[in-house]
Amino acid sequence: MGPFGRKLQKLLFGDTTDPDKRFYRTFIVFAVGIIIIMLFAGLTTFFLSLKGIEKTMVPDVTGLEVENALVELEEKALYPGIQLRYTQNIEDKGLVVGQEPAPGTSVRAGSRVVLKISKGSAVEELDDYVGWNVDDLEAHIKSMVSIYGPLLSVKKPIIKINDNSQVGTILVQKPAPGTEISAATAIELVVSKGPLGQNRKVLNYTELTFGEVIESVVKLNIQFVFTSRPAGSREIPGTVVSQSPSSDSEVPNDTIMQFVIAAPEKTPDGYVFGILERTLPDYQVPVTLKVDAITPNGERKLLFMMKSKGGLITIPYLEEESTLLKVSISDKEIITYSIRAVRGE
Repeated sequence: MGPFGRKLQKLLFGDTTDPDKRFYRTFIVFAVGIIIIMLFAGLTTFFLSLKGIEKTMVPDVTGLEVENALVELEEKALYPGIQLRYTQNIEDKGLVVGQEPAPGTSVRAGSRVVLKISKGSAVEELDDYVGWNVDDLEAHIKSMVSIYGPLLSVKKPIIKINDNSQVGTILVQKPAPGTEISAATAIELVVSKGPLGQNRKVLNYTELTFGEVIESVVKLNIQFVFTSRPAGSREIPGTVVSQSPSSDSEVPNDTIMQFVIAAPEKTPDGYVFGILERTLPDYQVPVTLKVDAITPNGERKLLFMMKSKGGLITIPYLEEESTLLKVSISDKEIITYSIRAVRGE
């Protein structure tokens, strides 16, 4: 060992002539060196790991269903947190209505994004509808759609029983008044169909023209369906030759009358006989059905007007060719039909 080595050894270990002192000093220096090396390696690894964490941008998931929002976050390597809350619109149920951090925020991968999920609208208590007319209730529910969404509905079919109350009066409702609701609810109703035996007696409509039949049943607001067939040997063309239910029978007021017309064998020159058939949507409440005819010279005449809940409508006619039949619901024209003769027969 040279002079410099001996000086360094003496500086670090002091007197090296004592073997025990020299061993302990060597051990201490070695341990301190190991600790320094470990600290250096740990700090180096830490800073390298920080440098390696990628940043990502928070996506905009507001308005998405929660399942789709979770997929969006997973694709960005973000961790979701969930908060549930009520909103004003039941249609928001299950949708993300807010998020933190805001969309576009730059965060580290693995960060948490809190999703605020709608539980739908909350209505404190169900009103008491006993004593209401069922048609009025359905109109009321329809008016609520713009405020709460389709929160309430009437369960069909409605149970109807004989009762001294006026026809259509709500006698029982389920859920009961005062029930708290926060989701779409169908109200079960028991409705009066009037006192026992209060049905209508069916009149005899045979041998009447279809125009006379329509005039009669419309006054009583009786729903009807017409079909036609060639006239038999003893039947009068252009008149009703059979009906169902039969005359003098007693039926509930909402029974649909079915009529068969013996088709006219001849029609005036330029006129056409036929039956217009269309299927309307089923309306929750009765609407005003109006049928007009506009002749080729522009004259407009009302064929009939009545209350209807939709479904199949049949309109027999004997009008000039090129006449337009206009069908309106609550003064809104929904059908325009141009009458044409069948050629080549």
